Amino acid sequence: MDAFYEESAINSNATRDKRIYMIFNIVSFLFLTLAILLLFIFLWCFPWGQVTTDEGRAWQFFFGFLGVMGLSCLLTWFLLSKFKARFNVSYDYVFVSGELRISKVFNVNRRRLVARIDCEDMIQVGDMDNPSYARFKADPTNKEVICTPNYEPAKGKFFMYILANCNGKKLFVLECRENLLMNIMKFAKRSVLESDYVMQERKQK
Repeated sequence: MDAFYEESAINSNATRDKRIYMIFNIVSFLFLTLAILLLFIFLWCFPWGQVTTDEGRAWQFFFGFLGVMGLSCLLTWFLLSKFKARFNVSYDYVFVSGELRISKVFNVNRRRLVARIDCEDMIQVGDMDNPSYARFKADPTNKEVICTPNYEPAKGKFFMYILANCNGKKLFVLECRENLLMNIMKFAKRSVLESDYVMQERKQK
């Protein structure tokens, strides 16, 4: 029995985050350009030989200062590039015949695989609002992996957790529709679903 299901957890602040991402992108590009220019001047003009005159030492100090500034700009570019990755992030969940693939999507067009979870490796699946989630989170042997950019689930979705053996026990938190859970339960053992799980339609009533 084959199955394919796909959905995404879209950032609820995508419009704002996109603007912030673009600003950081432009500023980081300017710092990179400045770093390349300063380091080029430093490498090309720095008096590498032995300097004996005051004027030579002054030039050595000046171009050395430009080199330090170039390295500082390069470090700033690196930090800004890392920081901008926090904005305009979403997640894709793809379930294919017994395997869940979670990808983190940066600025719509760049993605990184977060995890591949086989149904056989799932220990428990349930609703984040239930006590079982808090119990698993409190266990220091379980590493929590948040796979949603939002603090509140979108309409028609809920926060689902998956406790699984993936290079150690990991507690994944997804923002998804109940359809994803239904597809998982077609392949997972019945005991995987938490005992106190309540269908979302009934829960909302």
